[in-house]
Amino acid sequence: MKKEKVLSGERQQNILSILEKDGSVSVDELAKQFSVSGMTIRRDLKYLEEKNRIERFHGGAILRDEVLYQEKEVQNIEAKKRIAQRALELIKDAKVIFLDAGTTNRELALLLKEREGLSVVTTDLMVAGVLQSGKGRIFFCGGEIQKSTGSALGSYTVNQLKDYSFDIAFLGASSINEKLELSTPTLEKVALKKAILQQAKQSVLLADASKFEKQAMMKICSIQEFDILVTDKTFSEKEKKEVEKLGVRVEGVN
Repeated sequence: MKKEKVLSGERQQNILSILEKDGSVSVDELAKQFSVSGMTIRRDLKYLEEKNRIERFHGGAILRDEVLYQEKEVQNIEAKKRIAQRALELIKDAKVIFLDAGTTNRELALLLKEREGLSVVTTDLMVAGVLQSGKGRIFFCGGEIQKSTGSALGSYTVNQLKDYSFDIAFLGASSINEKLELSTPTLEKVALKKAILQQAKQSVLLADASKFEKQAMMKICSIQEFDILVTDKTFSEKEKKEVEKLGVRVEGVN
């Protein structure tokens, strides 16, 4: 029995190494590579998913590169607070805003609690919890809750979003590659983010420096779909001009 556990552990580590290299794997490919049954591989993938290392889909898995909410809370917190403060200044006379899932938007929600005459729509349980005791109106788009992040997603959530019109929407991103394309490891989030952008008169991307030069499996859109980028990332003058050529205003924070 002990030998089998060791072998399983080694195989699971090898699976993670393959995912780090290739991004995604199928059950059939892994079963063939390790000369075991598909059932054995599915048990391995279930174990790795329970440890929050991967996300499974029908017939395979992808590496989880979305950090757990509890981990996000303490990562780059000072930068997130500065980004949230700058985002607050952009709201001006907006009456209906959208706050995306994530800890940067949670920081923005904390700044909005005492603001009157504002309606906030969100898909994030933590954001909704912050605003629950605030002075404005709060609307939550429900659906299946992704436990690792506390956010709603899926077709039901997307359909609810289509009933709204936002003066300004603040979105986050887990991965922005060298081409300034946003991506996500979760298929459902592609449709979700696109629906938010379609319903917003003005869209703002909030992204701290750690989100750049990363690539996940599913492309969402190019950064040019946004009107403004608020970030603590230091762009060279050339890089900043390249971003602005795409029609995106860069708002840096110190």
